[in-house]
Amino acid sequence: MLNITTNGVTLMTKTTLSGQKIAIMVATGFDEQNFIEIQKMLMGQNAQLKVISPVAGLVHGRTGTQLGMSYPVDALLSETLAVDYDGLIIPFGEDHLSVLAEELHASRIIRAFLREDMPVLVQADALKLISEIDSSIQSDALQSQGETGRHNRLLWAAAGTAMSTITREFVSTCLSDNSDDSAAA
Repeated sequence: MLNITTNGVTLMTKTTLSGQKIAIMVATGFDEQNFIEIQKMLMGQNAQLKVISPVAGLVHGRTGTQLGMSYPVDALLSETLAVDYDGLIIPFGEDHLSVLAEELHASRIIRAFLREDMPVLVQADALKLISEIDSSIQSDALQSQGETGRHNRLLWAAAGTAMSTITREFVSTCLSDNSDDSAAA
């Protein structure tokens, strides 16, 4: 929750992500059902979802063992700066995470979000990608917190965590006070 205060009087309390631009970092092979749930969550919050990927054009989800639908890419990782977004989401999916792990621009962007203490949501096995990029993040400690865990403004959610729980925690993370909102990458 973000309070806007003037002369000691609270004028407005922000409780949604309305107007915020959230990047979702994916490569072909992300879990499509999870992606759709994230889309619905952000639409319900009136946030803007922008797909960032190492490939231009279309990126493909995965449903089980088969490729799923194609989704348009809004920005290439090589042209993306963390400062252009208010938050970052990395969904689960083994295939897409193995591609992102080898992508230098993915590492650069993730490092910038973490360094600047900007909101980041990682789901399930995406936590491994984060802990490989930043060794100060202990995945075991986050996972031991339950179905969600926090480290500063990094939020981890286990596979199967209810989207209502993820929404509540991510909105709280995004709206939590951060005295320095600048970022660079």
